[in-house]
Amino acid sequence: MSQALSDMTVHHVGISVRNLEEAIDFWCDIFGFEVDFRIEIAPIKAKIAFIKRDGFRIEFFEIEGSSPAPTSRLKPNTDLETQGTKHICFAVDDVQAALEQLHARGVRIVGIMRGHGRPMAAEDDPRLTPDKPPAAAFFFLDVSDTLVEIVRRSDFSS
Repeated sequence: MSQALSDMTVHHVGISVRNLEEAIDFWCDIFGFEVDFRIEIAPIKAKIAFIKRDGFRIEFFEIEGSSPAPTSRLKPNTDLETQGTKHICFAVDDVQAALEQLHARGVRIVGIMRGHGRPMAAEDDPRLTPDKPPAAAFFFLDVSDTLVEIVRRSDFSS
């Protein structure tokens, strides 16, 4: 049997946001994305923007009157209790360095995994100390309360 969609590649992920401009500013400032294009769909009162970096795009939707994510969706461990799409994830070489950089910029860190097979745990101060191993992965919330994960690139095959 032949493989379906053999030319398939990842293109984008879509995220509903409370404020389109805040979302664009956050992702472009913190992660170096750039605006690809914008559109509006008047019948559903939607403002949409695509941002891109290294061939990957994020599509943001601002819909008038949209509802915020429920509290249980704002933490990685409780978010798993709800079916559906969970988060977007990016890989880096040094997770601990990324964690400390984002924390220093005021990004809301909501869970840190300091060993494989351990649940995410909140920490008031995620900086490395002699009694803490380096982070293996972590989650943060963007300006629209979207969960985003950072993992160590070397933990996965290419």
